Amino acid sequence: MSQVKAAVIEAMKDIQEQQGYRFVEPQDQHKVVKELGFSSLDVAQLIAVLEMELNVDPFAQGVSLMDVATVADLVRAYETALHK
Repeated sequence: MSQVKAAVIEAMKDIQEQQGYRFVEPQDQHKVVKELGFSSLDVAQLIAVLEMELNVDPFAQGVSLMDVATVADLVRAYETALHK
């Protein structure tokens, strides 16, 4: 597992726990909002946490939030941003 993927999964687990959501182990194909139950506020928190941990903001580099639906999409966005 890549460092980025591990950071994404860990941040998602933390938010699930903080919000008292039913725990679902995040998998690549899971839709962040529809299947993991994240609200738009949760997604904003997730992005803020990842920006601090990974020191990169793919959304400031042109990635559209509309293009990030699944866990794999989110991992890909951060991995691509880190390699620019």
